[in-house]
Amino acid sequence: MDGTSLLAWLRVFVLICCLGIAARSDYASLTVRDRHWMTWSAPVTILLISEMVILETTASNFYMVAALLSISSLAVLGAPDPRDIPKWEQNQLALAVLYLIGIVGLFGGASQHANPDFVLLVLGEESPETMLWWSMIGAFITVLVYLSAWRFGLIQGGADAKALILLTVLMPSWAFLPEPLLAPEGTLFKLPPSMVMFLWASAVFLLAPPILIFQNAMRGNIESRADLKMAWHATKRPIEDIGGRPVWLLTEVIPSDDDADSRIVNRFLPGATTPTVEELAERLAELQSHGVESAWIATKHPFIVYLFFAIAPLLLIGDPMGILASMT
Repeated sequence: MDGTSLLAWLRVFVLICCLGIAARSDYASLTVRDRHWMTWSAPVTILLISEMVILETTASNFYMVAALLSISSLAVLGAPDPRDIPKWEQNQLALAVLYLIGIVGLFGGASQHANPDFVLLVLGEESPETMLWWSMIGAFITVLVYLSAWRFGLIQGGADAKALILLTVLMPSWAFLPEPLLAPEGTLFKLPPSMVMFLWASAVFLLAPPILIFQNAMRGNIESRADLKMAWHATKRPIEDIGGRPVWLLTEVIPSDDDADSRIVNRFLPGATTPTVEELAERLAELQSHGVESAWIATKHPFIVYLFFAIAPLLLIGDPMGILASMT
């Protein structure tokens, strides 16, 4: 096993550990601290620089590492304000230096590699330095896409966006990963690996509704058409079994002027915010006071969990869009 192959499998190890820990945290507490992404950015950066050293690439490609890191840092650290230069702390100065090095990588690399033979580039037959620089440019643009999608609300969770951005730095292109085990040969067009993980995670996410319907049917929770309306995205639990962790309580009491006329209804959609454990306990006590023994709840399914499950098809099959494109 040569050095680049070893680094590729080390990336897989880092990928599994980083996403596994993040998924566990997001599932248990509905949050992933920024410290997690900053901690794991260290081995990710070391792997990327080590790859450049082993490939003995040009200086502009080393500088492109700084460009990729600087654009990615916006997700966690933000950009230092040039109007406050006298007040900058050491971390802000370091970021500014990183930006300057990255700019050199962008413009210096463009002067050397901006006019490749794109047919050879797609076929993977251009010079290694040119292919590597364009791979880093692709990763740079991919990070910009994630940052923009997060800013405009297309990606709702901050942790989801930060995960995708760090994955892009970890795997700028398919050249940084082991060859997918079951992928057909001759696939020319491939989306960036982090985007492929997003696609696979979305596909896994679509499996959740039929699984929930099956579970509710097996537990006898579907007794009417109204129950079926709830069964594809929620589960019915006894009141005493709810409250261990934050969930959305969909069964609630609708008060009226006369307390005797209060109605028990099932909301189709949860509220905009997840209730605290204390708020949930109050609402459960209110339901019990009205004789309700079980309630419909919806649990948050963090997208990072689905990203973690997407590792397997990424390594086994690769890019499904690229495979489909090669078949047409």
